[in-house]
Amino acid sequence: MDDTSPLEAPVTRRERVVPLRAMGIGELLDAAIRVYRSEWRVLMGIVAFVLIPLSLVEVWITQAIIGPLGGTPVESDEVLSQVVIVALVFVAIQFLIVGPFLVAAITRAAADVYLGEPVGIAKTYGFALRRIHSILWITILTVLATLLGFVLLIIPGVIAFVRFAFAPPVLVVEGRRGTGAMGRSWRLAKGHFWRILGTLLAAGLIAVIVSSIVTIPAELIAQRLGPDGWPVSSLGSVIATVLTTPFSMLVVVLLYFDLRIRKEAFDLEVMAQELAASR
Repeated sequence: MDDTSPLEAPVTRRERVVPLRAMGIGELLDAAIRVYRSEWRVLMGIVAFVLIPLSLVEVWITQAIIGPLGGTPVESDEVLSQVVIVALVFVAIQFLIVGPFLVAAITRAAADVYLGEPVGIAKTYGFALRRIHSILWITILTVLATLLGFVLLIIPGVIAFVRFAFAPPVLVVEGRRGTGAMGRSWRLAKGHFWRILGTLLAAGLIAVIVSSIVTIPAELIAQRLGPDGWPVSSLGSVIATVLTTPFSMLVVVLLYFDLRIRKEAFDLEVMAQELAASR
């Protein structure tokens, strides 16, 4: 499933966690939770193996600049400038490398689970490494289109966000890139704006609630520790991201397949090919 349709994947498949059929908003969210529960080790591992080491490096560098834990923090304009530069560097790393890598990896893993194919961190990472630049380009185009829409009248920005949401799954599953993936996403989402928006908002609310369960206690502990508590706050944010990122991407991938089933009878196509391959 590297550059071709998932229908050309190996015949040997495992039992699917969710059925190949169109689903309502509640069913789709429930399906995303079931997929998450069935493969949580791999899905969380994909994110954790990247974000946790990166976060630890950032914490270590920042702490080296401001002074040792338990000591008096060094406060000066120069130190503040260095801390800001470090933060900006890691934000750039997140946007240019880590973000696209994780989008490609989680999308690939989610598609594999949905189609009943085996999922592995090593295989998923190998695929994602070859797609970083393509996902990054799609991300930049989508961000620019969404920002332009918000600058105009806000509503066009929301429309762009919804209609281009499936560009990553299109790239990962179908091999289309750049504007081709975005155009394909736009066409798939046509006629389903409110259902897609409602699903994404509901998934976002669930992610916020789960994230808050982790980050609020971490913030309270950090406040009690005073100036030395910021690493706890940072770690809480990373753990929350590890927990919620796979779920958010799962919802997008399931929506993508749901649209293909509704518009292209994708379920019948997959079943027909599997039946032919089993003879």
